[in-house]
Amino acid sequence: MGTRKKSSGSDIADRLLDAHTRFVIRQIDGAALETWLSQELATLLVDAERLKVKDMVKPAAIKATAHTYAVEVRFGAGLPELVGEIARSLHAHPIHDKTRLGDLLTDRRFAESVDKVLELSSLREKILRELMAGPVYTAFASDLLLYGIKGYLSDNAFTRNFPGAGSMVKFGKAMVNRATPRLEASVEDELKKYLSKSIETTSRRSVEFLLDHLDDDALRNMAQDVWSRLKLRRASEFREHFSELDLEELFVNGYEYWHELRLTPFYSAMIDAGVDGFFDKYGDTSLRELLDEFGITPALMMAEAMRYAPPAIKALKRKKLLEPMLRRHLEPFYRSEAFAQALAGRSPEL
Repeated sequence: MGTRKKSSGSDIADRLLDAHTRFVIRQIDGAALETWLSQELATLLVDAERLKVKDMVKPAAIKATAHTYAVEVRFGAGLPELVGEIARSLHAHPIHDKTRLGDLLTDRRFAESVDKVLELSSLREKILRELMAGPVYTAFASDLLLYGIKGYLSDNAFTRNFPGAGSMVKFGKAMVNRATPRLEASVEDELKKYLSKSIETTSRRSVEFLLDHLDDDALRNMAQDVWSRLKLRRASEFREHFSELDLEELFVNGYEYWHELRLTPFYSAMIDAGVDGFFDKYGDTSLRELLDEFGITPALMMAEAMRYAPPAIKALKRKKLLEPMLRRHLEPFYRSEAFAQALAGRSPEL
């Protein structure tokens, strides 16, 4: 008797499992899928109005996930290779020949960006002072003045207009070099040292001069003048100045830099600060309000679901994977003690 009951219960479980599996397949197959998704989405959004962000997830959990993927995960060699492949594809794309810089940045947006940069006057002053006080500027200015002086001594109005003056200068220079071979080099070294010291002193006054004369209007006019010439040029003109390999190396170097940066305390601190800032603003916000805040509408979610779900379901059916996948998720219930108790008319224990 007991064996017959068990067999009978097993048969019922098998029939119910088959019916349940077919029912779910009909729900998500063909035109029925959109109706089912629409109903599910509407119900989920109603529930989302009752759920706050802080009720569903805690800042510590988000930080842990962010640190896992942004700091701790070690990516394989395939990622740099992928970056290189993408860089090559971007470099070779024909859209560069059809696109002008003005198509990517409007005059209004450029003007707004310039105005914003000009508002950073203290940063501009800081950069200018550091640049003018640096050794690179001093060396460049010294060389520039030195070669200017040497050029003037050998080619000026006197040597050009006075007959024989140029020859006399060259003859005198040759005689001095022959009498004292190191004299010219020594004089040049001393002159260069003097110019360097002089430039270090005058550069401070030069900064004040530039700050006084390069006011916002002057800088804005300069920027607009440069932009008026650049905006008509095609993107492909700039591509000519760096090769496919250059772009690939630039992408790879950027990836390697990020890989080093992510290991610094600064990077981790910025992640934590960003998560805390998000929860400070949206922790008490419902999930539905958060979606609205970010412009994720029901229509948008439905469109994306219908973009990806039908092809995925169709592929699973074609590969004969859909029904086994559903049965794998449903079958444990029909083989469980909870099902046996329900079949016997008893309430399953929770």
